[in-house]
Amino acid sequence: MELSVGTKLHGFAVQKITPLPDIEATAYEMIHEASGAKLFYLSSKDDNKVFTIGFRTPSQDDTGVAHITEHSVLCGSRKYRLKEPFVELVKGSLNTFLNAMTYTDKTVYPVASRNAKDFRNLVDVYLDAVFYPLIGENPFTLRQEGWHYELGKEGDKPLLYNGVVYNEMKGVYSSPDAIEEHEVMKALFPDSPYRFESGGLPSAIPQLTQEGFVAFHKKYYSPENAYIYLYGDVDIADWLDYMDREYLSRFPKTGTLKVEIPLQAPFDQTREVKASYPVPEGDDTAKKTYLSMNIVVGSALDQKRIMALKLLTHVLLDGNNAPLRLALLRAGIGSDVSGSLNGSQLQPVFSVEVSGSDPDKEDQFVKVLYRTLQDLSRNGIPRRLLEAELNSEEFKMREADFNIYPKGLIYGLNVMETWLYGGDPTACLRFTDCLDFLRSAIDKGYYEQLIESVLLDNTHKCLVTLTPEPGKEARDAEQFAQAMAEKKSQMDADQLKEVEAIADELHARQAAPDTPEALVSIPLLQRSDITRKNDFEHPQVTEAGDHTHLVLHQFTNKIAYFDWCFDLTGLPEDKLCYAYLLTDVLGKVDTDDYSYEELTTLADLYLGGLNFEVKPYSRYNDTNTYRNVFKVSAKVLEKNEDKLFDILSSIALRSHVEDKKRLKEIISEVKTDWDNNFFARGMTVATLRLMSYFSKSARSMEHDQLTYYQFLQDLWAHFDEKADEVAANLKALVPAFFHQDAQLQSLSCDKDMEQEALARMEAFTAQLPHSPYAGKAMPVLTAPGKNEGITTSGKVQYVLAGGNFHDHGYHYTGAMKVLETILRYGYLWTKIRVQGGAYGAGTRFDPSGTFYLSSYRDPKLAESLQAYRDLPDYLEKFQASDREMTKYVIGTISLVDTPLTPAMHLEKAITAQMKGTPEAIAQKKRDQIIDCTAEDIRALAPLVRDVLSDGYLCVVGGEGKIQENKGLFEQVIKA
Repeated sequence: MELSVGTKLHGFAVQKITPLPDIEATAYEMIHEASGAKLFYLSSKDDNKVFTIGFRTPSQDDTGVAHITEHSVLCGSRKYRLKEPFVELVKGSLNTFLNAMTYTDKTVYPVASRNAKDFRNLVDVYLDAVFYPLIGENPFTLRQEGWHYELGKEGDKPLLYNGVVYNEMKGVYSSPDAIEEHEVMKALFPDSPYRFESGGLPSAIPQLTQEGFVAFHKKYYSPENAYIYLYGDVDIADWLDYMDREYLSRFPKTGTLKVEIPLQAPFDQTREVKASYPVPEGDDTAKKTYLSMNIVVGSALDQKRIMALKLLTHVLLDGNNAPLRLALLRAGIGSDVSGSLNGSQLQPVFSVEVSGSDPDKEDQFVKVLYRTLQDLSRNGIPRRLLEAELNSEEFKMREADFNIYPKGLIYGLNVMETWLYGGDPTACLRFTDCLDFLRSAIDKGYYEQLIESVLLDNTHKCLVTLTPEPGKEARDAEQFAQAMAEKKSQMDADQLKEVEAIADELHARQAAPDTPEALVSIPLLQRSDITRKNDFEHPQVTEAGDHTHLVLHQFTNKIAYFDWCFDLTGLPEDKLCYAYLLTDVLGKVDTDDYSYEELTTLADLYLGGLNFEVKPYSRYNDTNTYRNVFKVSAKVLEKNEDKLFDILSSIALRSHVEDKKRLKEIISEVKTDWDNNFFARGMTVATLRLMSYFSKSARSMEHDQLTYYQFLQDLWAHFDEKADEVAANLKALVPAFFHQDAQLQSLSCDKDMEQEALARMEAFTAQLPHSPYAGKAMPVLTAPGKNEGITTSGKVQYVLAGGNFHDHGYHYTGAMKVLETILRYGYLWTKIRVQGGAYGAGTRFDPSGTFYLSSYRDPKLAESLQAYRDLPDYLEKFQASDREMTKYVIGTISLVDTPLTPAMHLEKAITAQMKGTPEAIAQKKRDQIIDCTAEDIRALAPLVRDVLSDGYLCVVGGEGKIQENKGLFEQVIKA
């Protein structure tokens, strides 16, 4: 139907229409007149449809009520009276995105699907959830998702808190970054809702009452406060009718609901904050302080200025050529510098942070910061830096590659950044207008004016010094235990029985299955709705001597994707960590032709990306048969291909990797990044450490995780005596990385670009030397150990167990992929997340033989391992109706069929080539998924039992919890 301004249809009135040629869409802004709900519809030919409903939800305290509400509305509603409709959707829909997110001042609920019937099902469950949740009639929702009391099982049964959000936020606040961010928001916004932690502080979450919880939803979850976003190829008349008839018309607007986000008045002078974060008792505190300057930069409604500030943030602080970053590093204030502009709130915040510092560097930090900004403001920002960042942004806009996320989803989240505050929702989608403004601003001195007016003269800022405090976690834990003991002592016997009774009833509810009547309320597709043919990539593969050429033709909008896999088969084990270090060094040291700052500028000016990695590819059916490669990936517009090969040749043939002064700087930055983010990487660390016990290919990959971190710690501690050794090793490795021997050369582009691009690849390779490791045998790597507990200052754990099912004579089938879905959103979800309070749990079966079970941000340890051990018994008795199995199959296919970008299509083709995956095997696996039965799942019980009997486990987590369970480990390692 043709819509025009003033059109009224199914209760909606069209207020504004904006063509958006940059994203091949048209925007329609509408209002639902009866309810007051606002609709932003992006009409597009994209079949990956997206729906989002958002609400302004400013916090009034630190209880995390907005976050808990986000979890809880998806735990049963008027039409869908299940314990967790969200989980049922994940199990059995073809969604391409399904989640919900809490921000500082808003909560959003996005869904996406390419299947029209599935899309409507998803939207209906979400709309019923936000407008008609069961939270008022079921107090156990708050107890499960927020918090409840429990009595411990050990000793005198200590009184404890448990709950999904409570444990999630304990994990979040295990990071110094989260502690610092909260201090920043409190300091900058003392009179605004932004001073509160919308996710919830663990200390405050137990203050949330059922009455306050219900009142929050009643106040904010109204169509009058709703912002609805709809994107893609949809029948808009049908959708307007549906939303009006089923939901919006039932909520007449009151005219009294005013949800305002008040502006924080600026300060007269910079505020200073001193805070601390926990490190283990006895830790050296030198070079572990964080220093940051944080500045409120105006209003999100001034979209052009915010876009300019985002660009300025990248120019000043991102990359090896960023002047403010370089000035702070060269002044020796810290070992790493980062910056950000938080634009997802009404008053965005610019931040610059130095990590790896000391408290006595605070004054110097401020002086260097201001002196550098003053110099740039007075003498000008180098033009090429601004142009390079603009070109980089233009490339991203043209490519529209958001990895696994639908582009309509990203457009919608960006729209919310202005729309919810009364701004123009199309501002962020008019790319050409934005780029024209940003480019024209260079010649007007606009960026220099921003530095002066926003970053220098503006006093609405705070200086935060966050120092390490040894033993703080233990002292906090002791104080918490004493407070809980005092609280328990004030309870009489009846009250303690009530605590146990409520916890027991909660666990009973969690363990009880949903009724058949409730389950069938969730709409379900049929297996016949699934495309049976596997979407196998069919690249053109040819041999040219030692080289294999792989070409994948696809429309790429004149972008060429290049990829080289240089064989590293003979690389010795003692060179592996150096190999991973070299990937962190390449492109970040001078070459004969360019300084490393110039290299970064050239890459931003002309390329869309240039990445280096060492990667083992195992045989598709054997994790112990693999080959290591050095992988180079690049993307570039056709017109700039010559620039790519100029840059790449300079890096490959003329890099100064022996520059010891620069190496020390890089090692310091990389080690500091690991110091700051080790706990956040805990899942990957634990997974690869576990796999290294039984997988040779994982043993190689693990050299880029805990082993690499330990390697960096040793290099940093002894760099002066090891500098020559480090430089010599890296220099010797360069010809092992860039060589003309066995390799896979891959290309994806428009067909008319192929011949010239391939010729450039061959010309580049022809100038390279022979590899010093050519023809040498693959080394046998040493297993690091077995069953390790890796301690951190975190308050929760990552708990893993697994093994190699090939070692027990089993072979991969598609039923294993279905079992992943069953366990992730069934058995493990109930045992580990719902009952145990972990943020998440999962499993992985790989055709190469790997199988493992995992928990994420888990307050438990031994209990989770016991749940893993009980799994074979569950599988032996597994029962599921045909409808239930269809649900699991559809949910599995949803993950298998994630829409791919051009770069992802190429990577999929490369992986199949390197692993030797036959198309027939891939098709067989898909057929087994679609045809999977409950009997196929039961048949996997012996496999799981045999693998778990090997007893492999690995845990990354809090020192206290690991020490409590040290008898489970052969070795406890301090991270």
